[in-house]
Amino acid sequence: MRGSCFAMALATTMAFALAIPAKAANYSYGCKPSCVLKTERAYGADGKLFLKKVRICK
Repeated sequence: MRGSCFAMALATTMAFALAIPAKAANYSYGCKPSCVLKTERAYGADGKLFLKKVRICK
């Protein structure tokens, strides 16, 4: 009885040890967002031109 409880606890611990890093890495194929950095021209209140970088994610 004692040996089977120890074996069950060890098996459960090993299952969690392998499952948690795989979940944290988020291995979901095809669901990663693809982001593009785009530079836009914008004008300030005084009419000066400045470049603004915008991240666009799908």
